[in-house]
Amino acid sequence: MSQSNSNLLNYISLLMHDDDALHQFLIDPIQAEKNHGITKAERAVLRRTVAHLSNKSKNGYTVARHAGSYRRSLRLLQNVLHNVGSKMHQDASHPEVSLSPTQGRYSFSMIIYFPHVTTGQYTDFTCKNNAYLEANYGSPYSLQSQTFTVRSDSKNPTIQEVMDLIVKNSNNSIDYVPVKMNGEEYVKSISHTTTEVSADISNVCYNLDENPNADSVFWFYSVNGKANPITSGVVGEAFSTFKLRPNDTVFWQLIAPDKTYGFQPCAATKGNANTNS
Repeated sequence: MSQSNSNLLNYISLLMHDDDALHQFLIDPIQAEKNHGITKAERAVLRRTVAHLSNKSKNGYTVARHAGSYRRSLRLLQNVLHNVGSKMHQDASHPEVSLSPTQGRYSFSMIIYFPHVTTGQYTDFTCKNNAYLEANYGSPYSLQSQTFTVRSDSKNPTIQEVMDLIVKNSNNSIDYVPVKMNGEEYVKSISHTTTEVSADISNVCYNLDENPNADSVFWFYSVNGKANPITSGVVGEAFSTFKLRPNDTVFWQLIAPDKTYGFQPCAATKGNANTNS
């Protein structure tokens, strides 16, 4: 995967999978300015995000937390930066890939996250869970990303339509393999150049009727950084039928979304009219 033009995004990516780099930042944040080229303001925001954000680690708010706890904080910041960055790119009106010769009237972005797998190989994560990724690949959040911004004359294309045109115009840097279930197509694998990452969602291990507690990873999409039925489709809604709105950003990541970190409804409290998050 290519490096970002943002030193901060590159540094966050390093912290997400390198234990030594994360430990060094925790004990000496200032060194990140000299060693990794981030600004003082970026370092300050990063330190506050990692040190003070609420977490779900078993040791609560003690000074030392396990690496996964810090990385969940980093992942939140990474999500915000990527989502905002995609919107800024749309605002610039200079798409990386054009959906049509007319350049189109409506912008759409897609950010694809890949686990740290061996470049040039096929890796199959079918029926594997988040714990497996964490034990063998740094965590499901230890990711590299590829971003595409496109324009279309279609105001409400499906996610698949946007992906197909990105594939067509990306000089073979991105591709995917679909799998059909109940007459609709879902994503089985996504490739970046010669590296293919697969999780066959048609496998019986993903059948919630037969395996109600299934937590195997799959290619999960969300829209604008939000993961709930309104923005990610109802259970089982295919990417081939989910329609986007202008300026939407689609996130793809290989993960089994769980209920511990933000995927469940929030109970209403006094003075709070919102019942979902």
